[in-house]
Amino acid sequence: MSKFSQTDLGGSLRKENDGLGSCELPFDCLYGINTYRGASNFNVSGRSISHEPALVRALAQIKKAAAIANERTGAVSALQARGIVAAADEIIDGMHHKYFVIDILEGSGGTSINMNANEVIANRANQILGGTAGDYDLVHPNDHVNCGQSTNDVVPTALKLSVIAKTDVLLGALAALGDAFASKADEYGDILRMGRTCMQGAQPMMLGQALSGYASVTRRSQDRLAAAVAELKSLPIGGTAIGTGLGCAPGYRMAVIDTLSDILGYQVYLAENMFDAMQNADELARVSGELRIVGDVLGKIASDLIILSSGPNSGLGEVILPTVQAGSSIMPGKVNPVIPMMMQQIAFAVNGNDTTVSMAALQGQLEINHFEPIMASRLYDSIDLLTKGSTFFAEKCIRGIVANRAQSLENLMQSSALASVFLPVLGYTRVTEIVKESLAANQPFVDVAIAHGLLTREDVMETLVRSTRHSEQST
Repeated sequence: MSKFSQTDLGGSLRKENDGLGSCELPFDCLYGINTYRGASNFNVSGRSISHEPALVRALAQIKKAAAIANERTGAVSALQARGIVAAADEIIDGMHHKYFVIDILEGSGGTSINMNANEVIANRANQILGGTAGDYDLVHPNDHVNCGQSTNDVVPTALKLSVIAKTDVLLGALAALGDAFASKADEYGDILRMGRTCMQGAQPMMLGQALSGYASVTRRSQDRLAAAVAELKSLPIGGTAIGTGLGCAPGYRMAVIDTLSDILGYQVYLAENMFDAMQNADELARVSGELRIVGDVLGKIASDLIILSSGPNSGLGEVILPTVQAGSSIMPGKVNPVIPMMMQQIAFAVNGNDTTVSMAALQGQLEINHFEPIMASRLYDSIDLLTKGSTFFAEKCIRGIVANRAQSLENLMQSSALASVFLPVLGYTRVTEIVKESLAANQPFVDVAIAHGLLTREDVMETLVRSTRHSEQST
């Protein structure tokens, strides 16, 4: 059903017919009967494409570029192109998005999405040129707005452009998160702690070293995602239905890609093989895979912080996370690591989204993949979750981390894992004897060594600091 009543949009109703029947729409409604049918058939997810401004803008950018290219090739008149461009510019500027009512999970392989854009732009172009909505004699949704195009090249192009736009924000959020980790690494570069493997004490290290690892992997994940997204600039536009370009005028392909580059402000390219570009969604799947890896990376870091902040008196307690809310309705004073736990849940969701994108990519049939709507939905969700999550992670958790210097040192000094550090000083046989004695007496290794006069506390601290710098000196 139409989302608008004549009260919403004023005035009388107009009737449209598509050969399958007719419908009545408010006089000034900017979509037409194809959109009306699509909105009626696919109201399943509760999210229309208007919820994704980047997709709506991308559709308008494509239609604008196509109109300019079609005018150059003589496929549409200068007047028609002027109306289409003016209508598209309004949509690019954020106007008329409420008329993009097709459910993002529409089942027509993108046809309803494309026709929604065609009808809104045609009706608005007619109004701009002095006509009325629903009277397509001057500017027609199919003949003019969609001239030289097909759903099959428009929708994947719009999907790629919208993912590029949305990930640009995510990449900025990841950069800020990497900087937050790096800042904390510098701040806590002198704090000794026990490094752990298999959840057991292993070797001493600095807290700053662990945090520098988080900064490094976050930045690497950002770079890998950026590289995958850059491949989306290869576009199928101009391939029309199956890659042959049937229906577009000579010279249209180069004209539309050059014009689109000008509109976007960055260079996009015609796909090297149009048939490949129409058949396959591997580039989108690759981006989804990199998004999953970003989620995995941040989820793993979040898990580490939960462990390191555990306690505070009954766990490791080596870092103190910012208190953002009460942790229990029954246990007074309890504070939970809620921001890291949120990041773990985001990682779970992004993993699920990636599985969906992968399944949709492999189910493409013959000349096109008609599951692009679900790929769009899941990619957008992953990007949004990771963008918001990374921002909250940096602002509400990482920047406010406080190191518990005393607890870190105590945990370190209590561990028999320190024994390996003193092998060069005391020798294997003597160290083994001290370890056995310390375990039998339930005393820390270093206390036993000091009691025997083999080490002083100054010796211990100097050796520990020197051992943590070994890897830096050897690289």
